[in-house]
Amino acid sequence: MQLAPVLWGETINRQLDGSDFGSLLFLGLFPNILEDDMSHKETANRADLLSIFAAALVAFAGILSETSMNVTFSHLSQVFGLDLGVLQWITTGYLLAVAVTITLGATLAHNWGERRILFTSLAIFTLGNGVAMLAPNFSLLMVGRVLQGGATGIAIPLMFNLVVERVPRQRLGFYMGLLGMVVSLAPALGPTYGGAMIARFDWHMIYTCIMPVPIISFIIAYVNLKDSPQKVKRPFDVWSFLLLAVALISSLVAVSSLEDGHGVNWLYVVVFLVTLALFIWRSLTVEHPFLDIRVLRLPVIVLGIWPFLIFQFSNLSANFLIPNFLVAQGASTTSSGFSLLPGTLIGALLAPSLGKLYDNKGPKLSLYGGNFLACLAMLVFALFTDWLNLAIIIGFYVVFTFGRNMAFSNTQAYSISYVPHEKTADVTALFQLAQTFAGAVGTAVAAVLVNAAPNITSGGQNVFWMISILLAINFVFYWALFKLGPLSQKQS
Repeated sequence: MQLAPVLWGETINRQLDGSDFGSLLFLGLFPNILEDDMSHKETANRADLLSIFAAALVAFAGILSETSMNVTFSHLSQVFGLDLGVLQWITTGYLLAVAVTITLGATLAHNWGERRILFTSLAIFTLGNGVAMLAPNFSLLMVGRVLQGGATGIAIPLMFNLVVERVPRQRLGFYMGLLGMVVSLAPALGPTYGGAMIARFDWHMIYTCIMPVPIISFIIAYVNLKDSPQKVKRPFDVWSFLLLAVALISSLVAVSSLEDGHGVNWLYVVVFLVTLALFIWRSLTVEHPFLDIRVLRLPVIVLGIWPFLIFQFSNLSANFLIPNFLVAQGASTTSSGFSLLPGTLIGALLAPSLGKLYDNKGPKLSLYGGNFLACLAMLVFALFTDWLNLAIIIGFYVVFTFGRNMAFSNTQAYSISYVPHEKTADVTALFQLAQTFAGAVGTAVAAVLVNAAPNITSGGQNVFWMISILLAINFVFYWALFKLGPLSQKQS
């Protein structure tokens, strides 16, 4: 099947000038990047960039609140008198809400304007954040967390859809990298932010300090965000949505039970398999599917989504393992938590430049090169687990994160660039759903492997080998992607 590049609409007439520097600076661009980007004749205008940033703020705030709560469980256990197994639902419930509402992205993109989508997300997020900020007990805190997760799941597909629809195709890698930077900063800062709040204030302050973020997002979007031309409306298939929601919830609960050490809950596994099969059957037989999974028939999508999933799985597995590994080796909790920060920050800040590399040099260098660096770092961890210390882990985690960021967002950019325009919302939703699901599974699988081993050194080595093998498999996916995908068709 011959695939055509995305139709990018009319050329944007207004070019960036010096007056836009302040806006771009707080979007995360540096002067040298700005100068290079302005040298192109086609670029996104200021209003579109600010609209994308407004959507990214919601995702940033949601992920920040999620990761900041991970360091509060011991404190909240004393406050609420609950064990860690129950408190983990603060994160699990959030992830479930994100996973379910992300699936709405394609339908909302066809039926609602961008302003309505974003303002709905902001209203839900503000309500959820306010409930969590004032929650006197665990139950209300969970209500707030689920509302926050639902709002974040609505905003994430919108954020990527705005980039795909409003950024010139030749700059797609750069702006995808920019989004990767904004979103990656949240998990990098989250534990430090949460720890600082707990050390100095009541845990409610985590949410109090986040409250200005949706307000700022609303102001930016109200002034700058304009709706795209009306798309063909898509009927909302309630049964498909419910089937997929039950499949996602049952799968993540089953994974969560593994992480808790309770073994496989076969009831949830059976529910997952049955509802997933029914969802697939219905999606392939109805005229207007809720989420068009038929795009997975395109080689450029199915061969791109697997490496994308593997990168997120590997990242969350490593992020779970490394601090716990260092603590078991005698490092302090402060230094163990710091071990991930340099790599995460460097990878996030370089994401726009890595996207620019994709734009200027093509996909092969970014995808092959990034995967090679990530795989190399994990092989070092796997081969020399007994000799790892804080300095070695920090150094090679920087290599891993640099390589992952080099390939991760660019894999999505490459796949999305070569699908019909009317299917981009479905593809975006599928990629973000895969990312959310892979993150939850990655943490659980790493926990299971560590718990099953006689000690954390042996368990950690097993996790490092698992990640190394998965990243090696990525080379096969990329080879097939370039062999069967649109790049080979363009070159022939």
